[in-house]
Amino acid sequence: DDTEDRQGDGKADAPRGTGPTVHRFADKRLFPEGGAIDPRTGAFYVGSLEHGNITRVEVDGRESVLFAGTGEQERYTLGMQVNGRNQLWVCTTKDSLGSIWMFDLATGTRTADVALTSVNPKAACNDLLFVDDDTALVSDRENAHIYRVRSDGSVTIWAHHDLLEGGLVSLNSLAFSEDRRYLLTATYLPPRLVRVAVDNPADVRNVRLSGDAFMDGFNLLNGPDDLLMVNGQLLVAFGSSLKRIVPSDSTWTRATVRSTKTIGGVTALMRDGDQVFAANGQSVRFALGVSPQPFQIFEVLVDDLR
Repeated sequence: DDTEDRQGDGKADAPRGTGPTVHRFADKRLFPEGGAIDPRTGAFYVGSLEHGNITRVEVDGRESVLFAGTGEQERYTLGMQVNGRNQLWVCTTKDSLGSIWMFDLATGTRTADVALTSVNPKAACNDLLFVDDDTALVSDRENAHIYRVRSDGSVTIWAHHDLLEGGLVSLNSLAFSEDRRYLLTATYLPPRLVRVAVDNPADVRNVRLSGDAFMDGFNLLNGPDDLLMVNGQLLVAFGSSLKRIVPSDSTWTRATVRSTKTIGGVTALMRDGDQVFAANGQSVRFALGVSPQPFQIFEVLVDDLR
């Protein structure tokens, strides 16, 4: 059997902070880039760089395909979230142009395909973050934009700023501060943590970081990937490490970085109550055409991180 249940005793092969492996994927070419947890059922959902589909993993470890994709070459299914209306919203790109797919999880039906190119002809996307059940903010890895998408299909540019542009990747993932006054995102190259004021999206600033390096060795493809806020601290996934970012105060103008090695290749961080999980989608191996290690979801023991 190639899976383990949510209480499985498999141990991911890595140092402190890496807890039990809760699922090993049967699909050896999945490259699961983004992920989400359905709080109602505890099921995981992940996208795919290889197939452009969406896979569901039940609590008992059963895998199934929620959406088989569109059959297009270079169709990627990326960041995703589940809202309070039992809907899954998914960032997807084709030829670097972004859309948001919306699914009814009760039926598995795709109910909407919202093109971000309606407000920017070169719009891409790679992650989203719900503001409420009807509205999400969407990051653009190719442009210095954050979009606002509503359930009725309307799209606007919520934020635009030079600090939202990176040399290699503009924006990769989004997270609210604990008090939801600020939106945090990361750019790459160089790797920077950026803060956007929610009540004034024109107020964009770099977070001044100290402590460990906010980078991951010398591989230029190992930039910051997924972001997740946990108890007032920001977790940032890099190619071979997790960074725990602790703000000096609630303004998020300064913060301290602490780095912990992981099993590597983490592309998605997911939270279910007090538990945090990570998927090792190995996007760098995909980009380099290197054969992947087994794909898995493992628990992150946040209190054990440096």
